[in-house]
Amino acid sequence: MAVKQRTYMTRGNILLSALLWSIIAFLVVYPLSFLLVESFKIAKTGGWGISNYLEFFQDAYYLKTFGNTLYLSTLVLLTTTIFGIPLSYILARYRQWGKTVFTALILLPIVLPAYAGVFAFIIFFGRFGTVNLLLMDIGLIKEPINFIYGLHGLVFVQALHMLPFIVLSLSAGFTTIDPCFEEAAEVEGASGFWRFLTVTLPLCTPTYLAGAVIV
Repeated sequence: MAVKQRTYMTRGNILLSALLWSIIAFLVVYPLSFLLVESFKIAKTGGWGISNYLEFFQDAYYLKTFGNTLYLSTLVLLTTTIFGIPLSYILARYRQWGKTVFTALILLPIVLPAYAGVFAFIIFFGRFGTVNLLLMDIGLIKEPINFIYGLHGLVFVQALHMLPFIVLSLSAGFTTIDPCFEEAAEVEGASGFWRFLTVTLPLCTPTYLAGAVIV
């Protein structure tokens, strides 16, 4: 009975991984491939060349924009990783009460349109949003707190929107790990946290990279 259950779970995880890679191919690989090809096309002449890249690296505005984008992306990836690892581990390893609701809340940013989520953040966390008005009414603050306007707000909103991709990819990795590896590390004397860092987490690297590409 246990063997059949493990086989069933393995097939389910394979299907989940296949679905995840299909989504990555459709949403990431194809658009990036198209953009890469089009980047060599010269708009003025209709020909092909590297003049677009030469113009890009010689323009300070483009370089600054690229640097800001890279900086923001790095912060978002770090944030989603920090919160995504424990959430995905709980989702994959524990059969706690309310797991269905917990999963639905994590996946909610994927279901909701991006503009709806941003509008909700403005209503609740804007300078004159619900949270600031409530805090001022009860006398905890005198001036509105800047919750979302600025770099920290961009990181928070983007990370919340991208968090499900990291959680889905890592949870798939955690469920496919053969328990023999962790049991062997435990026999060798590795503690729970050290076993997680040296055995469990490295084995999830491929699935983590799959989610990180989307982020």
